[in-house]
Amino acid sequence: MSALAWGVGSATAVVCFALVMAWRRSLETNAARAERASRPAALRNAELVYMERLFRISTPVGLVAKLDRAYRLPSGLLVLVEFKTRSSNQPCLSDVIQLSAQRMAVMGQTGQAVASHAYVMVKNQAGRSLPTAHCVELMSDEQVVALVRRREDVLAGRALPR
Repeated sequence: MSALAWGVGSATAVVCFALVMAWRRSLETNAARAERASRPAALRNAELVYMERLFRISTPVGLVAKLDRAYRLPSGLLVLVEFKTRSSNQPCLSDVIQLSAQRMAVMGQTGQAVASHAYVMVKNQAGRSLPTAHCVELMSDEQVVALVRRREDVLAGRALPR
């Protein structure tokens, strides 16, 4: 191979590599832009710290919770976000229970402060628009523990379901 052919081949390889790297950066930028656009407005300047992460605690009750996202506000406080796709554009009690259990598990495993409110992002099943943010107040740790214990009692036959 002549020096000229080698030089042209090397230059082509460098240009191709640069184009691939620019394309990858563009994809990462677009993904980051889409993630930021999907956030509730109150979390625009927060840092995404957990995504699709599992947390476990064994006391005061055993809980395993997988959260969709957690954001750290500039104050250091974590805020939880849960994504739902459903026909009704509103949060459900089950969302509040789920997020409350997540809050207990995150605080118990990490020791980090987690806000007493969270967001349920509801996307319509048929629509293509961005999800709607619904801010919900979470249950206290005592309420979650009582709910877990009541569930155990119902399953063991010590209490009747209602």
